[in-house]
Amino acid sequence: MSGLRFSAAVGIVCAAVVCAGCTSEPAAKPADGAPAGTSAATVSASVSSPSPVAPATPTVDPNVVPGPVLKTYLPTGDTLPAGWQLSPIFTESDSGPAQVPPSAAPSPTLLPSCEQLASHGTAAALGSPAAYASEGVVGPSAGEVGITVNSYHAGDAARVLSRLTVLKGVCGSTYEIGSSGGFNPVTVTVSGVDGLGAESVLVRVDRKAYVGKEFVVARVGDRVLSVSSDNKYGAFPDVVALAKAIVPQVK
Repeated sequence: MSGLRFSAAVGIVCAAVVCAGCTSEPAAKPADGAPAGTSAATVSASVSSPSPVAPATPTVDPNVVPGPVLKTYLPTGDTLPAGWQLSPIFTESDSGPAQVPPSAAPSPTLLPSCEQLASHGTAAALGSPAAYASEGVVGPSAGEVGITVNSYHAGDAARVLSRLTVLKGVCGSTYEIGSSGGFNPVTVTVSGVDGLGAESVLVRVDRKAYVGKEFVVARVGDRVLSVSSDNKYGAFPDVVALAKAIVPQVK
């Protein structure tokens, strides 16, 4: 159906009025340049009414794997290593068939500092994916572990890893302001992991007064697998071993 709007010309027909002692009024003169029989009001409306503009079509990157497909890369109860099971709380979710609009912050082009990793964890490390799928699993120690597969626009996944790689051996110990206003020690360690995807890093945030966190990030092409947990129940779960069991499913 055409989106153009047309204005129908309105013909003005003047009938002769025969009346004793009366004369008929002359018809209004058409606007200059208007066809005969067209009123000035009709011409004005036609000129001033702009044609509707069609909305812009969002750009779709064929490199991005949609969320429902990424969900098939996640482990199931049958493919998890022995001792692991799917979480009854953190169930599967994904970004849906549409690509996620780019976010201004955090961006995969920004360098995540050691302080950002300590404060925001994977939110600072993984930037702004175009699609994602995630689920939770429970390990032998009853600790919850989050698994996420992100898909990026071409080249963004490599940039995410490069911003993390430069922090290997750079971060160290610092202090965080606690809820009571005091300073609590925190140590951030970024190290490489062998035999996991095209490239990968392990980030650990050790806290003395609060629960720490640990996550591994591995790149497979323009996809990034992250496996994250904490030490709420004592020792950190072995997220590296779990990631190595999952990464062959990521395409």
